[in-house]
Amino acid sequence: LTNLALRSRSSRWLFDRLFGISALRRLPRFASRPFMARAKRRGWTRKPTGGKPAVVYFVDLYANYIDPQIAEATVAVLQHQGYDVFVPAGQGGSGMEALVHGDVETARERAMHNLRILVEPARAGWPIVCSEPSAAVAVRRDYRDLVDVDDARVVAERTEELSAFLLRGNQAAISRRGMQAIDVAIGHHVPCHVRALRGPIAGAELLAMIPQTRVHTIDVGCSGMAGTFGLKSSNYRLSHAAGSAMLHELRRPRTLFGSAECSACRMQMEDGSQKRCLHPVQYLAL
Repeated sequence: LTNLALRSRSSRWLFDRLFGISALRRLPRFASRPFMARAKRRGWTRKPTGGKPAVVYFVDLYANYIDPQIAEATVAVLQHQGYDVFVPAGQGGSGMEALVHGDVETARERAMHNLRILVEPARAGWPIVCSEPSAAVAVRRDYRDLVDVDDARVVAERTEELSAFLLRGNQAAISRRGMQAIDVAIGHHVPCHVRALRGPIAGAELLAMIPQTRVHTIDVGCSGMAGTFGLKSSNYRLSHAAGSAMLHELRRPRTLFGSAECSACRMQMEDGSQKRCLHPVQYLAL
């Protein structure tokens, strides 16, 4: 019903008038089943007991409710790399969406909830990976400011953004195992939250490992989406102007598809270029 409403012109007009969501913005469709339901059915919410190294996956909102293929690809690639993937049941959104709008109390509640779920595997030494860069920023940095407990420090020290985790210590393994070729040119945008983590531009390096894939790194500034900023009617054209340098590079004929770790950035990229854009881990899974 929600997806039908999102496609309806009258509903989009109503959303614009009631909530200020631009009728010009292409909104994503919701998945028929959240990823967490799929993870439970496949047994990924149970703690691994085998001899393989374990890794914890913090899913966050977009990969859970809107594009579970990102989460499916994440699990597939991690398993291919020899990990047992643990998706803790009960985890919620990172709280970043509340924090950026100044709702500190809701963000603090989210932080405390997720810390209770993540602290035990973190103390066991298991890495925690986030496919959404804003979630990695929240868990690694903001949680320590929001919740003054040792659990926040322990969880932060074990948390990494997914692309950086796959590149660090796994580059040789990825190359050695070999991949099927994908003969395509990809424009990879570097999101602001990836830069904020001060790690390597791992997404572009991972894509370059795929045989016959030509990667053009687009590191010319912000996409202009800025979370929900670009959804607003009053900001739609401004967001496109802010991301014009990135969109100009993506529109160039040399790139056929786009790539970025940030879901909001990919929404802006597809809206402004009419080119399909995926998370780097989805290309790896393909």
